[in-house]
Amino acid sequence: MNILVVDDNQDFCQNIKDIMELNGHSVQTAFTGPEALKSLKAQCPDIVLMDVRMPGMDGVNTFKKMKRIAPALPVVMMTAFALDEVVKDALREGAFGTIKKPPDLDQLLALLREAAPGAPRVLLVDDDRELCSSLKDCLGEKGYHIMIANDGDEALEKAWEYDFDVVLIDMKLPSLNGLETYLAFREIRPRACAVMMTGYPDMEELAEQAVEEEAYTWLEKPVDLGVLAGIVEEARARRDTGARQIP
Repeated sequence: MNILVVDDNQDFCQNIKDIMELNGHSVQTAFTGPEALKSLKAQCPDIVLMDVRMPGMDGVNTFKKMKRIAPALPVVMMTAFALDEVVKDALREGAFGTIKKPPDLDQLLALLREAAPGAPRVLLVDDDRELCSSLKDCLGEKGYHIMIANDGDEALEKAWEYDFDVVLIDMKLPSLNGLETYLAFREIRPRACAVMMTGYPDMEELAEQAVEEEAYTWLEKPVDLGVLAGIVEEARARRDTGARQIP
């Protein structure tokens, strides 16, 4: 994988470069926003690791300019601080994820694997572990990369870390219900298409509310796996075109 590391700390850049090259990656470095944009125009990398706080053009503004040049390029924001509003803004604009500085090596390598171009990413949010396993197998056979969260809080944690094409959300969850989870998830990842699921008649009204709030659709459980796979593919395709709902 060809990685562009953008950070005004040259020692940090060199350390990341050394580590990533030992793990088989090719690494370019840039120490300012304008230098990063120049590097991008010369050779588009597979992924960018971008420091948030840099003098002059900061990481978030650099990311936004990069997005105009290469809209599909995964950019991971790096920060030594708590997630502030500018980082959240970058995530809402489509930054792939965030990682704390100094980064944990295993976490960084896992993030690179997740960001690699390839299978569309689906987050499955359901506390039924048996169903999660079945859906993961079904969608995995269709070429999707599946991640699982067993409650709303875990789903939101993953939303801060990773970008997703589609999120499948059960309506009846511990702590946050499906609607609350969807609305909070949408604040972080507004471009992801959401498909709501429920097997409880008393939750159908909430599922309808989610659709009114621009969830893609909702399905009744037990879910037919073939139908679900088709809906996920439709939702993913519409996410790519910017149309999040069934017309």
